[in-house]
Amino acid sequence: MVLLKQRSCPECSGEMTPKLINMLYKKECSEIQVDVIGIPANVCNRCYYRIIPGKIAKYIDSIIDPIFTAEMNSKESLLPPPHIGIQFPFNNNYACYHSNEIRVQ
Repeated sequence: MVLLKQRSCPECSGEMTPKLINMLYKKECSEIQVDVIGIPANVCNRCYYRIIPGKIAKYIDSIIDPIFTAEMNSKESLLPPPHIGIQFPFNNNYACYHSNEIRVQ
């Protein structure tokens, strides 16, 4: 598990706290949506700026990228585009925080 470092917010210099966030991933060339729940991140207590550690972001991308690749390589659409949910188990080291942020790759 990646531990989140204590740090100040790069946007407003506020205090950042380790929390769990949710993100909706989309790609411009795809109608698929992937909702990822329980991502460890540092969240600013003042402006809510979020920082996801690089190793965690790369791990999530390694799970999500093949989903989009499979859909883009499909020659015909057999079903409507799915909305996929990925949920990481709750860990008591993080408080809960919900973000409706959309990450377009």
